[in-house]
Amino acid sequence: MKKIFNILFILSFLYSSEIKERTIDSIKSFFNEEIEIFDKKFKIPKKTKNEIQNKIKQNFFRDQIFYWIIKKNKQEIGYALLDNSIGKSMPITYLVIFNANQEIIHSEIIKYRESYGGEVSGKSWLNQFNGMTRDSLYTFPKDIAGISGATISVRSVTKGFSKLSLLLPYIIKQSKNNAQAKPNQ
Repeated sequence: MKKIFNILFILSFLYSSEIKERTIDSIKSFFNEEIEIFDKKFKIPKKTKNEIQNKIKQNFFRDQIFYWIIKKNKQEIGYALLDNSIGKSMPITYLVIFNANQEIIHSEIIKYRESYGGEVSGKSWLNQFNGMTRDSLYTFPKDIAGISGATISVRSVTKGFSKLSLLLPYIIKQSKNNAQAKPNQ
């Protein structure tokens, strides 16, 4: 029993590091220039989590998310957030990159685990989200085109991107508060 637990622990670590590596590669590839990437974790406050989940009608996959602050010439030029939403039965792992104005400028499906609906990984479909902000949340089918045979995945990813658009201001606020905090003397 202990061997099985150890094997599962090692596999989950390797799996999560593979996803983080792919995410960092995607960020670098998108910007295609000299940038600095600072990886962080954000524990979602319970009140914030409940407010966003109630508004979007989709739960967060975990109580925390990974995010990256992207800088060029020491200036913050964007933020990249990694999250999951449940598709038909499996999680869909996605990356959403926001510019300094908190607009989506790029999105990518990092890991799609279902046998159907993988078309949500297509660049032309994902490009529909470019420009979305917390003030202009897109909905399916009003603002986002559907994909035949992938309705559940389309709805799930759309709501997931909306959750991240609403969460980003909280992440930025905490990040700025942490940067301004002075060490104990």
